[in-house]
Amino acid sequence: MLRFLCLCLLVALAGPATAQPRMPAQQYQQVAQGIWEVMRLDSLAPILRDEAVAEGAEMAATMFPRGGTGRWLDRVRAIHDPARVRLLFLTGMADAMPAVQADKVWKGLAFYRTVFGQRMLALESSARVAMLDADVETAARDAFGRALRQRDPRAVRIVRLIQAADLIEPNVAGGLNAAIAFSKGFQEGGGFSMPLSEGQIVQDAWAQEAQLRADTEAWIGAYLFLAYAVLGDAELDRYIAYAGSPEGRALSQLMFAGFDAVVTRTSYDMGRAAAAEMLGRKL
Repeated sequence: MLRFLCLCLLVALAGPATAQPRMPAQQYQQVAQGIWEVMRLDSLAPILRDEAVAEGAEMAATMFPRGGTGRWLDRVRAIHDPARVRLLFLTGMADAMPAVQADKVWKGLAFYRTVFGQRMLALESSARVAMLDADVETAARDAFGRALRQRDPRAVRIVRLIQAADLIEPNVAGGLNAAIAFSKGFQEGGGFSMPLSEGQIVQDAWAQEAQLRADTEAWIGAYLFLAYAVLGDAELDRYIAYAGSPEGRALSQLMFAGFDAVVTRTSYDMGRAAAAEMLGRKL
């Protein structure tokens, strides 16, 4: 479920938590709602659902080669219902708020209240929608790979952004956590013919690490290369500077916590749904 795991640029920008000064508990809901609105996540949530459905269709070809029960994609849509994603996201952010600095979060969010910040969000959303088309994704991957080989200045800047913002490791970690959550849900749903131990589930997830890392690097590079193609170099440099700033990292810490809660829960539910689909087909 790579598309859903690579939720957006800010998912992977999380830096070390800073515990003081702590945000007052009465601000949690206000901050969470403010982030949801400013970051235009009402528009992103349906895209995430569509990405999950696209990935679910690919999964079905492997897991249910005989067609299953016909209810699989409906289950995938329900698991990733935008209203449910919103609730999981806000809960995940609220749980993380005791460890963040309120002033830095508000400064980070102020960036996205600007015309430039809103433009960046629009470009990111447009690229996500475009990459739902397999041909567009393939073309973006090819274009980025070719630009890297030619040491194209824009590709070099994208790599600098990826490195400065530490985009790869958190997404790989998130992918491994999602794989573990999926397997736990699959096991609880009775999908494995022989029960697996906790250690076996973790070991199986880690066996996917190299492929997950390669896919993550290729997808993120292609996505950012496509999303920011219309930006001037100075504009992209401005965004790189923001991404690595203390205020950018404070906001991204909350964003990461919110999306981590979404991915972990939905991956677990996908595992249970996949088991139910397999068992239903056998009946």
